[in-house]
Amino acid sequence: MKNMTLQNIASCLGRPLVNGEGKEELEITGAELDSRKVEPGCLFFATRGERADGHDFIPQAAEKGAALVICEKTPGVDIPDISIPWIQVEDSFLALKQVAAFYRRQLSIPVVGVTGSVGKTSTKEIIAAALSGRYRVLKTAGNFNNEVGLPLTILRIRDEHEAAVVEMGINHFGEMERLTRIARPDIAVITNIGQCHLENLGDRDGVLKAKTAIFQGLPADGRAVLNGDDDKLITVEEVKGHRPCFFSMNAKQETDVSLEKILDTDLFGSHFVMNVFGESVEAFVPLPGEHMVADALAAAAVGHLLGLEHEEIVRGIASVQAVDGRSHIMRKEAMTVIDDCYNANPVSMKSAIDLLMSAKGGKTAILGDMFELGEEELALHGGVGEYAVRAGVNRLICIGKLSRAMYEGAQKAATATEAAPASTGVSVGERHAAPKENRLFYFPDKESFFEAFAPTDFKQDTVLVKASHGMGFQEVVAWIMK
Repeated sequence: MKNMTLQNIASCLGRPLVNGEGKEELEITGAELDSRKVEPGCLFFATRGERADGHDFIPQAAEKGAALVICEKTPGVDIPDISIPWIQVEDSFLALKQVAAFYRRQLSIPVVGVTGSVGKTSTKEIIAAALSGRYRVLKTAGNFNNEVGLPLTILRIRDEHEAAVVEMGINHFGEMERLTRIARPDIAVITNIGQCHLENLGDRDGVLKAKTAIFQGLPADGRAVLNGDDDKLITVEEVKGHRPCFFSMNAKQETDVSLEKILDTDLFGSHFVMNVFGESVEAFVPLPGEHMVADALAAAAVGHLLGLEHEEIVRGIASVQAVDGRSHIMRKEAMTVIDDCYNANPVSMKSAIDLLMSAKGGKTAILGDMFELGEEELALHGGVGEYAVRAGVNRLICIGKLSRAMYEGAQKAATATEAAPASTGVSVGERHAAPKENRLFYFPDKESFFEAFAPTDFKQDTVLVKASHGMGFQEVVAWIMK
């Protein structure tokens, strides 16, 4: 890792290197918080968490060949002495961010930062795929998008990488400022400004303020790529002295990258034609839902700004693969399951329902609570229920305390449109008690849902499973796939 010697790391932290005599110029090979992942030459951060204290695992890290330990406790005093080099700090998590920021300054490759209320992960994946049409790309793995995950991602960049695409997730004011000081993106992508984390950010104007703080980390020649269909983002007129690069699903919008037409779409992807800075380009994105086309437009904009030919961008986009829990399509005999249970907010819920409606045959939506929506959480849940009914979902199953409002919103819409027979809830323990003609169901928890239905009840349907991550709907997916 370039310039990541033990002495340079100590200097960037402003702390002495202990036990490092003769090893000052040794470069680390990586960085980990989990001792089980330590490899020879690695830097191990001993951090204190809710469930475990990393200081207890320093011997294991040393045994696996760690070259350096950063710790808060004093070896030989607070914890057993160690023979490998170490640096003592007041806060190991802060040290992680400082070391990652130092390493980022040693790198000359372009870094793309992706944020937004909805679609960060899919947009990150498609941008990384698009850039892979020319470059060797490092991208954020899993949910490593916060103040711990982002620095670890930066520290995964190696000499062979020619570009990096990092996801930057926040839920409080001030977080983006800290993240962008670490990532220092050359291009900042914002997917949209939606109704998420309102408990902390207040309203969409608060979300806009918090997300656009990403611009603070851009260099003088940095560029912003923004969703031109978003009423908040379209008001951004200038970033670092440049007009933002806008993408849009509306061909009539005067944007740099826009959708001309969708040729065909289904659960396995969309063929479409886009206008990329004045030139028509046909492409295919192999991910379900028209909303993935918008992500592909953002990727085309980033690719163009980084000098890729249209053919390279198209080839890269076509190579993208689905991520588990993010509109991941699974088949079992005549049943199709849309696993979208990683996270949820009102915008992504409605997009997922739209995706479900593109399927053939019976359509079931199993939806759960959406968290961090603030004072309007019940109204927002009710709106999702209404949307599902008006979209034409054949069977809607609402699970969770907040989802009672989703169920009631669905009932209201069904009654108003006379689109379905009278609906009833299902009590705990009433296994298979729900009449077949009913299309709306409510359960306070997953257990009561499991009691009322069997996986075979969905064997002919396309089933959408979606809720906030804390609801643990991976269990629902696994149960259905049995």
